[in-house]
Amino acid sequence: MSRIQTSSFSLSRKHRFLILLIVLVAVVALLTGTVFRERIASTLRHITYSQKNDFPHNAQANSLFIGKGNELLVCTQSQVQLFSPTGKALVKETASMSAPALNVSGKYAVVYDVGGKIVMLFDGSELTQKLEMPGEATVLSAAVNEKGWLAVTSKEGGYKGVVTVYDPSFEAVLAIRLSSRYVSDAVVTPDCRGVYVVSPGQAEGAFENTLLYYTFSSREAPTRELSLGSNVIRSIRCGKKCWIMGDKSLTVLDSSCVATATYDYDGRYLKMGSLQGDDYATLFLSISDSGSGGTLVTVDDEGIAYGELPISGQTLALAVQNETIAVLTTGDIFTTTRHLEQYTAEANQRGIRNVAVYADGAVATISSAAAGLYFPGDIDHYDNPTMQTEEDAAEEAGETQAHSEPSAEEVPAAEAAQEDAS
Repeated sequence: MSRIQTSSFSLSRKHRFLILLIVLVAVVALLTGTVFRERIASTLRHITYSQKNDFPHNAQANSLFIGKGNELLVCTQSQVQLFSPTGKALVKETASMSAPALNVSGKYAVVYDVGGKIVMLFDGSELTQKLEMPGEATVLSAAVNEKGWLAVTSKEGGYKGVVTVYDPSFEAVLAIRLSSRYVSDAVVTPDCRGVYVVSPGQAEGAFENTLLYYTFSSREAPTRELSLGSNVIRSIRCGKKCWIMGDKSLTVLDSSCVATATYDYDGRYLKMGSLQGDDYATLFLSISDSGSGGTLVTVDDEGIAYGELPISGQTLALAVQNETIAVLTTGDIFTTTRHLEQYTAEANQRGIRNVAVYADGAVATISSAAAGLYFPGDIDHYDNPTMQTEEDAAEEAGETQAHSEPSAEEVPAAEAAQEDAS
């Protein structure tokens, strides 16, 4: 009996040693992964993107580029292309467009010709629908929400504005034809039960944009109207909420045409902006309409700014996807996240003219003839000088108090000096 107990005790000690060793290895691996997470992710991306050579995009200087998931969507007057980060052509569609435009939301993207007849809908890496406007109708704008519902704004004979809503199967479920009001933009609400329609007009002799809210059941008349003021609408997007970016302020709405938050630019000029972030807006604001530098601002869905990051130099492009933000200037490529606590700066030494951001955080660098790839995680990060942590604030407050308030030993000396002076 004693032998059995001794053997069992000896075996359990070995097991405990092995378990302890496994736990130590796991802890070390976890700590390493936490500390060097970005480096590890960058290395994995390097392995995934085995081909890092630039690839030709056959686009002009005024072409449109945007990251959609981990693909690069390129839109020109003659064709629409979708590339993998390594340059593999996933889609190449010929199209004749005089003024191409695009709108991206989640895995969906819509490409259209402003003043033309073409509308193309992408679902993931596939071109799923291609619409040509009938008769004399022409496209004014098109927007898709994150669930694949499409709203096409068009101009047709006898009407000032027409909005047609398509469900994800591309069936037309609603058509709004207005003869008394103009229409510039439209987007399906986040709950996919109605559509927001932007109608430019006048109020007391001044320009005013009005948001009309139609439910699919109301059809004939708007259920609610909301003034957007003198804002010129730059971008509109519906995800969990609806975001409307104007040239003077930002508005966030729920699915019932209730403004849940606003962010005013306080007289600053909107030079560039993006609504492609994960439930936040990215704004590049400047105190001068003609100035080259400016301030990068990110705003959450409650209208509160995460922070600000000053950027100098002539700004060429702004790209956002998920948590990654890239700003291209004539001198550098800046990358950061929504919190703006840190940033990277990569010298623009190859004549980069545009940038796009992939879902995994990699950045496409686009020159006049080719697209390249780099990873912000590979270079050093710098602290945002305008961001002050709570510890810094407490330390600064403590130093200020120490300099401003004399100690107990200093007070009698100061009083004595005053008595001597008197």
